[in-house]
Amino acid sequence: MKYESKLDIFNGQERCHTTGIIECIDSQWVFFEEDSDEASMLNDIVNDSLEIHVKNTWQKAMFISDNVLKLNGDTYMLRDGDQLRVRKKLQHAYEELLQSLSIDVFSSFTSQLNSLGISLYDCIYCHNTSLFLPSHEDVNGVNFIIYDNEESICSVHHLFSRGTEHSDRFEYTMSNGKRVMNIYTK
Repeated sequence: MKYESKLDIFNGQERCHTTGIIECIDSQWVFFEEDSDEASMLNDIVNDSLEIHVKNTWQKAMFISDNVLKLNGDTYMLRDGDQLRVRKKLQHAYEELLQSLSIDVFSSFTSQLNSLGISLYDCIYCHNTSLFLPSHEDVNGVNFIIYDNEESICSVHHLFSRGTEHSDRFEYTMSNGKRVMNIYTK
């Protein structure tokens, strides 16, 4: 599948949102995650990708104040039990790694992960070696990424070369013993 942009790929990923309901407790809005019942202050989880479930659809909203959202140009007053979702944030090192990949490599990498039942948003650990290397020299290294989709674990070793030689090799190892490798050269 050919994607126009990385944003299209991110938007198509499973488990990219944290969904839950809100309640006003002691004049403070609290967000309760749907999957874990973990509670967070609404102000702590709100980001630019806030959506509210209204009229059986998810609609983009903007947080204006403690209990007010901007929704389709109108104001919307939050109520106990409203269902919200926000896009999960990626770890800085992981996000930098993904942004450094060309669209073709990123698309193929994501497709391989998805075929293994893994979403980009299942990342629980990323060591991005390239953050510690000089950007103006020929460099080689390995990045380590661990994913957990709550059914299985996937470890990815990303071996890379940058400079005169440009290559990416991804070695995927699943907790069930399945292994896959993809190589991309330029």
